[in-house]
Amino acid sequence: MIKTTSNTRFGANLNKDTETGNSFIDFKLFSKNGTEAVLCLFHKPKGEESFLSIKMEKEGDVFKTSLELSGADFKDVLNGKPLYYGYRVFGPNYKYTESWTPGSKKGFIAKLDKLNNRFNPNKLAYDPYTKELSHLHSDISDNSLKFFRSNEFYFEDNQKIAPKSVFKINNDIEIQKTSKRALVDEIIGEVHLKSLTALSGKNHAGTYKGAGEFASKIKSLGITMVEFLPVYEFDHKEGIGNYWGYMPLCYFAPHKQYSFNQNDGEVIVEFREMINALHKEDIKVCLDVVYNHTGEARIYNGNKEDVNLFSYALIDNAEYYKSNNEGFYVEHSGCCNDSNTAGEGFKNLITDSLEYWIHQGVDAFRFDLATSLMDTKTNDEVYYDKNKSIVGHLKEELETRGIKVNLPDEAADGVNLIAEPWTCSGHNAYQLGNFPEFFAEWNDISRNTIRAFSCRPNSVDFLAIRHILCGSCHKFDNPKKSVNFVSCHDGFTLWDLNSYDKKSPSTCGGSEWEISSSYGGDKTLRDKGVRNEIALLALSYGCFMIQAEDIVLHSKEGNNNSYNLDNSVNYIDFENLTEEKQGLSDFIKNLIDFRKNQSIFKNELYIKNMEFYGHLARPLPDILPFWTLPEMNFMSFMSNNGKETIFAAMNKGRNKVKFILPREAIKEGKSFYVVFDTKNNDFHKDGVLYKAEGKEPTYTMEPHTIVLMLIKENKWNLLKYLKNLFKFPPRH
Repeated sequence: MIKTTSNTRFGANLNKDTETGNSFIDFKLFSKNGTEAVLCLFHKPKGEESFLSIKMEKEGDVFKTSLELSGADFKDVLNGKPLYYGYRVFGPNYKYTESWTPGSKKGFIAKLDKLNNRFNPNKLAYDPYTKELSHLHSDISDNSLKFFRSNEFYFEDNQKIAPKSVFKINNDIEIQKTSKRALVDEIIGEVHLKSLTALSGKNHAGTYKGAGEFASKIKSLGITMVEFLPVYEFDHKEGIGNYWGYMPLCYFAPHKQYSFNQNDGEVIVEFREMINALHKEDIKVCLDVVYNHTGEARIYNGNKEDVNLFSYALIDNAEYYKSNNEGFYVEHSGCCNDSNTAGEGFKNLITDSLEYWIHQGVDAFRFDLATSLMDTKTNDEVYYDKNKSIVGHLKEELETRGIKVNLPDEAADGVNLIAEPWTCSGHNAYQLGNFPEFFAEWNDISRNTIRAFSCRPNSVDFLAIRHILCGSCHKFDNPKKSVNFVSCHDGFTLWDLNSYDKKSPSTCGGSEWEISSSYGGDKTLRDKGVRNEIALLALSYGCFMIQAEDIVLHSKEGNNNSYNLDNSVNYIDFENLTEEKQGLSDFIKNLIDFRKNQSIFKNELYIKNMEFYGHLARPLPDILPFWTLPEMNFMSFMSNNGKETIFAAMNKGRNKVKFILPREAIKEGKSFYVVFDTKNNDFHKDGVLYKAEGKEPTYTMEPHTIVLMLIKENKWNLLKYLKNLFKFPPRH
């Protein structure tokens, strides 16, 4: 069982004095450049001024104070009543004076100083370590954001409307553990938490509770690890919409909109119950986490003094964000700001945040634009170093806290770390294969190769295909680090990449890297494309990842960047499949189950024992130029792990291919059993005996298809083989 103890090194934590029996809330706030901080306490989240303000003491880089839970103001906190709080922080650009009052200009020097400080005590800051936000900035009114910016209302006190940190004492619960499995053995299903159940028709649709109730359905899809798009608190109404959640506001607070129970302090309880429900079905949970930027910092209208002041910028802008010498935020993330992941404050936050969610039962983390976390520079420069950065120290940091970090091929009690090994811009931002050994990595080379096989076969050669079959050994020192996928939230769905030639117009443009095709409207080729891509994914060594929506061929009508749409474009219908999609969906589910149940795909002997053949069953030479010949449209391979033997053949050309089956298997009295041929949806998990005729048995493949066979002992052929083997020589 997993204990959900929720204390962190910073933030607000309950402290019970064992000698006196008294209870305290300890408040700790990291701020290297802050000079004074005031803790403000509230009975309600909105509409009132603080009933108590406490000037905090600073030790090193940390402001501290303790609040004894006694007296009328706090008598109900121990019984589970929420307490609301926030901070006013002073610094070099806005100095503390004893006579300062909210809304006062006393102590003000500049909105932004030369060291990039943006302190403003007129704006209440929520705690970066808060476990919940009382409300969002956009919940106040459509134009309320102006009261949280450093522009025309800079000196106006916003405490009555500012989001507050919520402190609530919840009972500890135990969360069931899952079975021990290596990441490379998982079937990862990426999905948006709300989209998962939004169309379920149940009262709890689109919530943590609804996701927990959906656990058996997730399991029936073949998924063993569900990877949720970001669930850290974010403003879903920000800009023109922020449905996906890649603009985090708090790294310890679950997104409150996903909670069926909207009472303050209850969202984490519902989140834990969801984890427990999924674990009971032996489904692990991976969170997509975004530490490379926040949803706060941005500069408006090119005016470096006009920025959001929510939390991090108010508490220590220079420590939490990367800025240049002129005060503008660095934004290699492409999201208005870059976190200062080399700074002590953000490094603390990352490790503390991961520890917190692990205590809530989370099994794995996928790091968005993870190259940013390799940065070792705190200024506007970047220098990526996998050993000296937080990336290199993360395993050690977590293990000093009693948390084991598993290698991708290690089945043990611990957590898995997965990197998206690039960021949007900046020198040397693409770092595929360069993360430490304890990270698995999203493999875009695998994605692009799989897509090209069906969508643009003339653009891909069999050297590239051989690479991905072998776990991209040319990129990874351990091929089990490769997380292979065809599609993800970024870009087309599986159905759409085989239905559209290019992206449709979307609200912020789309990705130019898309490899897709409509096949000129040919539905036969479209369906082959879907089957080919999933087949290649299943045959590729490494970790198998798929979007949950792709299992039921969900379409976004050609929108490849639906980040802002809280509607049916993103909502998934798992039940009402059209006739043309039902057969394909069954093929995908059958292939997922086959992949899970065949041990050969989980053993490195799979790639060590691969033998590659041409259409005449002759071994292909290991001469690289040969593998890149444009006229080479056919390849097959055979492999075994001592228990299972498979044979796969691939035709990416426009013509049929008649090829000879491997002679050595036939000579040994073995037979070929067809599992699938992507010319149709037929699938046979144990294979159907292929009746090969003649001394040189052949198989004919249609254009643009993949066939997979099991090679097994045939008792009749085996007897003939033994009879011939031990036949006495003729008498003379």
